[in-house]
Amino acid sequence: MSPLLARVVLSPVAVVVISLVSRAILDKLLALQPDMGLLAHLAQAQSLYDLTAAVTLAGVGAGVAVFASRRDTGDHILMRDALIWGLLVTGCAAVALLALTPAVNLVFGREIAPAGLVGFLAVAGGFVFTILGLFSALWTGRLERGRMILLGLAQVTPVGFAVSGLLGPVTTTLVLGVQLIALLVIGAFLSAPVIGRAWRERAQAPSWRASPLKRYIVAGLSIGIMSPVSIMWSRAQLAHGLSWEEVSQLQALWRASEWVTGLAGSLIGLVYLPRMAAAADRAAFTHQLEHTWKFLCIPGALAIGALWAAQGVVIPLLYTDKFIMSAAASGLFLLGDALRLASWVPLQGLFATERTKAVAIGEWLSLPLFAALLTALSVKSLVVAGACYAVTYAIYLAFNAWCVYRTPGRYRTAPDREPSGSPASA
Repeated sequence: MSPLLARVVLSPVAVVVISLVSRAILDKLLALQPDMGLLAHLAQAQSLYDLTAAVTLAGVGAGVAVFASRRDTGDHILMRDALIWGLLVTGCAAVALLALTPAVNLVFGREIAPAGLVGFLAVAGGFVFTILGLFSALWTGRLERGRMILLGLAQVTPVGFAVSGLLGPVTTTLVLGVQLIALLVIGAFLSAPVIGRAWRERAQAPSWRASPLKRYIVAGLSIGIMSPVSIMWSRAQLAHGLSWEEVSQLQALWRASEWVTGLAGSLIGLVYLPRMAAAADRAAFTHQLEHTWKFLCIPGALAIGALWAAQGVVIPLLYTDKFIMSAAASGLFLLGDALRLASWVPLQGLFATERTKAVAIGEWLSLPLFAALLTALSVKSLVVAGACYAVTYAIYLAFNAWCVYRTPGRYRTAPDREPSGSPASA
């Protein structure tokens, strides 16, 4: 492979685009199924899957990327600690979800999250995916993008066979079952060398209990629990006030928007988080922060505006014309996505400078606030829901920006010190 071709194929953009194309193909195949609500029901199961894995990946996973980018810890020690802490946290979350989900559905008298076999497959898949996500975080910090691409393709290919109908009638159970089998095989392949070496060197290696990754657990619990729970609650609340068909329209719009937010947001994590984490001083860190805003968020906002203008073409291309939402509702939701994208820059800056308490506090002002607004207002219109979404991310952006500029993090020089009472200073 020529050096130029290798740079293109293994670029951060290629990593994200391949992921987005793979997801778009799966969504298109699902949209062609007779049951329009299948997309929304699978999204609910996917949120349960995400909740199981995200309690680790949103915290410990971010820590792995940060420490891997600094290159001051051996891969085998870093991954040993990540797997131990990550699977402990995720395992506790999995047990709690399996025990509590049926009770939650019973209390509210409707399905907030999938239970039964579908719930088990989603939770088990999220547990195993934690292993894959931690290795992807390592490769993010080490800039090993070829491995990330191969991992993504290996994971999505079996699911593609399932949603295409080649393995039988497409059902939520079939898709989640095939996904779980693929994850088990890949997870065992990746983790076996780390486990074997950790066992052989257990007497000489430092204790996993002293790992600095522990500092990221609280942030991971906050983001990993609140975001998926809030999005599941939001879908269920909208379906209760509207219908699952309208929730599917919103899901389609979000997935279409991910061609912008997913690309730009992933580049923040793949490219700019390692740079911010490796910054030697506050001036270098601030430069990287502002560079990220300038070169990703401004073009991202313009691209989201273009998506709104062209949604009559884009949505039918990715799904069908049944998934088109009104212009007013889609405009408000896409405005919220533009603000959400902007908020991710200071969020990654908080991770890079180890301000994990600020991350945990701010998480309550994102999707949990959106879910709370939907519930408090008993929303029965996608337009009102879109307004709630935009207001939510305006507040979240303001909080993250204040924290990243006004609190010192690991750059605790004398001029940067804030009063000890600052709620985000730790």
